[in-house]
Amino acid sequence: MSAEPDATVLTRTQAAARQRPGGRRRRWLRRRPARRTMVLIHRWTSLVLGLLLVMETTSGALVLFHSEYFRATHSTLYHHTASAHPISTEQALGIVHKAHPEFPAAWVGADHGILAVGDPTYTQVYGVDPGNGHINGVSHIVHGPMGFLVNLHDCGLTCQGYSGYVSWLNHPVPSLGIGWLKDVVWGSSFLGVLGMMMILLAITGIITWWPGIRRMSHGVRVRTKRGRFARDYDLHNLIGIVAVPFVLMWGVTGAAFEFPGVEKAWLAITNGKAPDPNRYTFTANPAPKKAPDIGLAEATAAAQQRQPGRVGYVALPQPAADYYSVSIVGPHAPYRYRGFYSGDVTVYVDGHDASHVSVVDSGRGEPVANTFYAKFFEASHFGWMVNGWWRIVWFIFGMAPLALAVTGVSTWLFRRKTKRTRQKAQPA
Repeated sequence: MSAEPDATVLTRTQAAARQRPGGRRRRWLRRRPARRTMVLIHRWTSLVLGLLLVMETTSGALVLFHSEYFRATHSTLYHHTASAHPISTEQALGIVHKAHPEFPAAWVGADHGILAVGDPTYTQVYGVDPGNGHINGVSHIVHGPMGFLVNLHDCGLTCQGYSGYVSWLNHPVPSLGIGWLKDVVWGSSFLGVLGMMMILLAITGIITWWPGIRRMSHGVRVRTKRGRFARDYDLHNLIGIVAVPFVLMWGVTGAAFEFPGVEKAWLAITNGKAPDPNRYTFTANPAPKKAPDIGLAEATAAAQQRQPGRVGYVALPQPAADYYSVSIVGPHAPYRYRGFYSGDVTVYVDGHDASHVSVVDSGRGEPVANTFYAKFFEASHFGWMVNGWWRIVWFIFGMAPLALAVTGVSTWLFRRKTKRTRQKAQPA
């Protein structure tokens, strides 16, 4: 007697299981244990960390428009008048200092027609009308719903002064003798792990999606008339493979922000070199007692002489750092649409010696891989290289993980239900 039951005596559930979408593919996976392992890693990583990943990516998609949101909700701060002789940033700094001597001004810049004077924590800013020198008011940059989303996405709720700050997340994690974990706090470690998980999901997603050369069309189709499972399964595959470049970019750069070793590994893989950890350090020459400061105007002129371009903003000398940090918008300008802080080339100028200058530009004298990472790959994380309309593309791909979560859970629940139904039907 044949071990294979006659088709006429199969239960409806068993017959449906035989004909369900993906049946051939699962038998094919069983013959390839390595690929099946990738499928399981992809599935369970998504299920276990899916909610956290969706929170991180969805908040990031909204944060893409932080600058536009701030300007729209603070229109009074951005009021400015036309003038043939607008005031300079140095004059704006003096106006704010005279009107509010208690305000610890630490940086000055320009944004959408106004001159801005901010504090050392980068959380408060005064807006000055360059046409008439009138102070429009002061505002908190990181309060409210958008401030919370920035704190969640960028800091893991560890940025003090931002909405949603959680103090215990700002405590350092046990380093366990690992050097790059020495100063990492809990919030940052969570963000770094999520970035690593995005890398893993991108790689395993490509492997599990790959239909083969002969069946390539099956990997980009959506069967809308074959039931919920087939539709959601195809949508999950199609959205995932289209979003892979963005997911991989966000995963690598997001993890690298918290774990520098990720950036080193990426540069090593792409034939680059390890970045100099001291590239953003500068030491001013010892100044004689009571030596006068060169002033903002001279420092800016010295910086532009070494690096021509529009000045994004200037960080003023501080007790622990007696120099100016001038951020200039370079030729490529990957941060041109960033609010307040639009520069990408940093020029350090000694606070007492305008001839003592240091230029830090990741695109100068570096391997192609390093330049690509700094000027395009890392900068693409934020989408500030394009205006708000083009940034909608970033927003769509930023919402892709949410769509993947919905379609992935849908197919997973369908499979669980089918499996349980089959198990119940077996005794009969």
